Amino acid sequence: PPGGPIPTGFQATSFTAVSLNAWWMLGTARCLTGSGTCGAILRTNNGGSTFAGIPSPPVGASDLFQLRFASPIDGYVFGPELWQTSDGGATWANVPIPGQVTELEAADDEAYALVTSAGSATSTSNELLTAPVGSQQWRQVPTPAPLGYGAQFALSGPNLYVLGGNGDQVLLYSSDQGAQFSQRADPCTAGLGGSLTAAVDGSSTLWAACPTGMMADATLSTDGGVTWRVAMATGLFPNSLKLVAASSSVALASPAPETLSGAVVRTTNGGSTFAVVQSGSSPSAISWVGFSDPSRAYAILAGGLVESIDGGATWHSVALKS
Repeated sequence: PPGGPIPTGFQATSFTAVSLNAWWMLGTARCLTGSGTCGAILRTNNGGSTFAGIPSPPVGASDLFQLRFASPIDGYVFGPELWQTSDGGATWANVPIPGQVTELEAADDEAYALVTSAGSATSTSNELLTAPVGSQQWRQVPTPAPLGYGAQFALSGPNLYVLGGNGDQVLLYSSDQGAQFSQRADPCTAGLGGSLTAAVDGSSTLWAACPTGMMADATLSTDGGVTWRVAMATGLFPNSLKLVAASSSVALASPAPETLSGAVVRTTNGGSTFAVVQSGSSPSAISWVGFSDPSRAYAILAGGLVESIDGGATWHSVALKS
């Protein structure tokens, strides 16, 4: 759609990219009419040289959690509800979903969403839904084990990895977009949850952040979750650990282990050691970090966007200009 001006006071909360040139950011800004804060989306078609504002779904800013684009025209915004666009964000359609969307990703022309049904915090059940990119006809993906509290998934091309959650946590693997599943090794402690990320280099590398109680371990698999090892960091990570990976060697972690002071740390040796690459003592300073390819990484730091072109080793701020 034609781009508008950058909204006043824009603060980013979510980032998505489909190429080195086409990126979007979801966030909050001063409302265009009246007072207060509204949801806002920025778009760039030239790798961040200039940005423009595009329409956001017509709901309150607190109801817009995350943004994903699967192509230059097909995008998703989710929070309690799911919104889709098939015209690059010019218009958004509300898609009826039986619950709250907590996670959504797309790969190989297929989109997946994890939907949480109503219930108490620890008895929540989840459903994995899928739809071809661009379609609003979502269907449930049957899984051989129920998905409970703490369920989470990761994608690598047609490969789908699902952590089942709850006390009987399992790792499910599908090589055919969820048509069939096999069970692989659960890297985390049953009942304590965990989060999974696939390396963006297209290998069978998975990293998992596994809470152990008050702290968390970074664990690594190079065979698609068949076997795992604990990545020996310089110290224990906080329980809120999040990992993103370029490869089996290079990964970013946030927040830093307790022996280091920083918002983001990086390993280049499979977790044997980590070094600070983004300073900042507050874990909340980083609201999102991710790789788009093994060289390009992005992070949202205190509401602003920073970019790395060397696999997360060095970073620069991206100016939001028209």
